[in-house]
Amino acid sequence: MVWCLDFHAAYRCRHAGACCAAGWTIPFEDGTVAARDADGACIFLDGARHRCSIHRAHGVQALPLSCRMFPRVVLHDARGTFVSLSHFCPTAAGLLFDAAGDAAIVEAPPALADVGALDGLDARREWPPLLRPRVLMDVESYGRWEARALALLTRSASAPAETLAALEDVTARIAAWTPGSRPLPDVVDASFDRHRLTGSAAGDDREQAAVRRWLAARLFAAWTAYQGDGLAATLAFLRACLRTFEEEADVDGNAREAIRRSDLRILHRRT
Repeated sequence: MVWCLDFHAAYRCRHAGACCAAGWTIPFEDGTVAARDADGACIFLDGARHRCSIHRAHGVQALPLSCRMFPRVVLHDARGTFVSLSHFCPTAAGLLFDAAGDAAIVEAPPALADVGALDGLDARREWPPLLRPRVLMDVESYGRWEARALALLTRSASAPAETLAALEDVTARIAAWTPGSRPLPDVVDASFDRHRLTGSAAGDDREQAAVRRWLAARLFAAWTAYQGDGLAATLAFLRACLRTFEEEADVDGNAREAIRRSDLRILHRRT
């Protein structure tokens, strides 16, 4: 089964052309590399129409793997396949501002899932993420923590930094669980149930809500849970994401463009 966030489910390529003109290397499966013009755009991009000539003539399946996958960020683990999006894509960024309500995990529609083999981090044979050093979670508990964390991040009327701090507090309580006591899935639910976020509805403006959804999208399908020390690595990653956004927002005060530039740095340039 392939899963996505509900606010990403409406994604369709709108041919904005940002991915084609970003100046990065686009390799083909036969070992060749697409040439770029003087401005760094792929030579297959019809600039006047913002359309890829390969896509237009032969369909999405004819595209190189990197083009078929963008803006998808994919994780495979024992629970299934999870698809998030890079919001460097202007269309994906717009979805953050159009959504409302708690984020939920839903079955991914064909527009997200049916683009050929979904390339991403394959953790299907890995141990579940760490709860804390030397203590593993089980698959059910990790899935429950992820789902409840997504809801917490997107339900609050608090500033993104305060909401993230609340998630850190809840997770610290969960991480103190002792094997042999209550079942860990019950502890996850009880810890989230006990927490009550505060925050003024007046402060819950559209931009703050979009930033919290963006943080939820960086938590969902996060590779860091498997590449680092589990929940602690994921929370540290989210803190780094928020710092990156704040740096970018200081440039021009444009939240949408700050999110786009942040994902460009975090997901594509690693700076």
